[in-house]
Amino acid sequence: MNLLLLDRSDLIAENKAEIFGGKVHHLNEILKVNPGNEIRVGLLGGKKGKAVIEKIETEKALLSFNLNEDPLPKIPLSVIVALVRPKVLSRLISDLVSYGVSGIEIIQTYFGDKGYWENELFTESGLKEAVVKGLEQSMDTIMPKINLVKRFGPYSNDILPTYPANSICYIALPGDFPKIGEIKKGKSNIIAIGPERGWTKYEAAQFIKAGFQPVTLGNRVVRTEAAVHACVAHFI
Repeated sequence: MNLLLLDRSDLIAENKAEIFGGKVHHLNEILKVNPGNEIRVGLLGGKKGKAVIEKIETEKALLSFNLNEDPLPKIPLSVIVALVRPKVLSRLISDLVSYGVSGIEIIQTYFGDKGYWENELFTESGLKEAVVKGLEQSMDTIMPKINLVKRFGPYSNDILPTYPANSICYIALPGDFPKIGEIKKGKSNIIAIGPERGWTKYEAAQFIKAGFQPVTLGNRVVRTEAAVHACVAHFI
């Protein structure tokens, strides 16, 4: 945790916060702070700055803070990623948030296990936990837009075709296509990355029909996690 992220529910006055539980444990056990120490803080959805520890106990801490810094701007990229194992996806969400992407879209594909949607990751609290980890790591306070797509058919027919109107759109595919490092970046970009077993021919065709341009990472088959990092790195 490089930044302690405060919720509005933590605020007890205009420039004071009272925190409990895991946040206090991190201050005590990891940062080993004492009253009078200064730490980096931010308000979820707001600015960031510094806070002074006024009082800290085992399960509760009182902070006074001054938030005078704007968060970093997002990079001009949204990522569409196929539904994969929740443990992997939780890490990916945190990493994508750390990179500063503008949006994350998780979509059901033929090779994605529909049972994954029942995982606690896809609850409001589960998604927030993954996002907050990424924000605290990168010292950011602004959550990207996150969209969960559980039906590929309506999404590919009705939603995908609207994206190229405002962004340059790509889909990662194996084959004789331009390499990710050679593509043109626009003011706004979208890239779609498939599951471990790849897109079906139908799914890939739907993206291409909607105006997504195929790009490749090379001849090797890599995990979704590796593909996401390789693709996003090009847009940073």
